[in-house]
Amino acid sequence: MKKHVLSLFDPAHRWYTISFIIAAILLIFASQAVGITDNLPGIAMLLAGMVFIFFALIHSWREPRNYGILAGVCAGLILLTFLVIHILSALHLDKYISEGIVMGFIGLICIPGILSGIIGAIIWAIRKR
Repeated sequence: MKKHVLSLFDPAHRWYTISFIIAAILLIFASQAVGITDNLPGIAMLLAGMVFIFFALIHSWREPRNYGILAGVCAGLILLTFLVIHILSALHLDKYISEGIVMGFIGLICIPGILSGIIGAIIWAIRKR
């Protein structure tokens, strides 16, 4: 892991890493300036900013398979979250379900992870040809 993080700032990857981080910061701040409460452009900017954060961390991957695994893991985490919610609801333990945490986890981590995985897999599959 330490090797991967250090490779993000190698001369070959430094420009991409910094560009993705700057784009993510700009999109996230713009989404907060516009507002994300019932505002589709603000939500889209926040989601795009989170996707750019993912790409800032994983852009050095060169195999489409790695991106596919990322998308699969994030989709599995969404399914696991819904399963836990269903089990807690069936046991009448609804007070332990925090809607804000669940929506933040799914909306800010899992969905951008799936999108990053799909986009990365498509890009690297096309580049491999």
